[in-house]
Amino acid sequence: MPDLASIASALSSLKVATDIVKFIRESDVSLERAELKLKLADLVGTLAEAKIQLSEIQTLLAEKDLEISRLTDAIETKDKVVRHLDAMYFQDDQGKAIGSPHCLGCWNDKHKLRLLAEAPVEHGIHICTSCHHKYQRRLTPREASPTA
Repeated sequence: MPDLASIASALSSLKVATDIVKFIRESDVSLERAELKLKLADLVGTLAEAKIQLSEIQTLLAEKDLEISRLTDAIETKDKVVRHLDAMYFQDDQGKAIGSPHCLGCWNDKHKLRLLAEAPVEHGIHICTSCHHKYQRRLTPREASPTA
């Protein structure tokens, strides 16, 4: 989230740019050409700095929005899943585990549901497709029964 200092800095840069424009507009006709060029160079530099700072703030706000969206999805999903043995499953109307197993570690750490796959080499093992954590197949049944 953007901190108040970065927002204040961007606003300060815009204020400086505005002050320079006012100075140029109100200056006497006798303003030297070199002084005018110097003030315009200051104006361009200040506006570029403000643009960079505002771009950084925009990026931070977009990241914040993504995080809020991710957390909102996690909260909505939380009511739809239940732990059964060593895995997370979707739940039926009675709150019983149904469907395929999902990684308990990914759910606990990131609140993300990642399907477990059968390990191609190791018999009796399910493996997370994301974090690669290994689970005993007997503790992560492929299809949890509604009577579980």
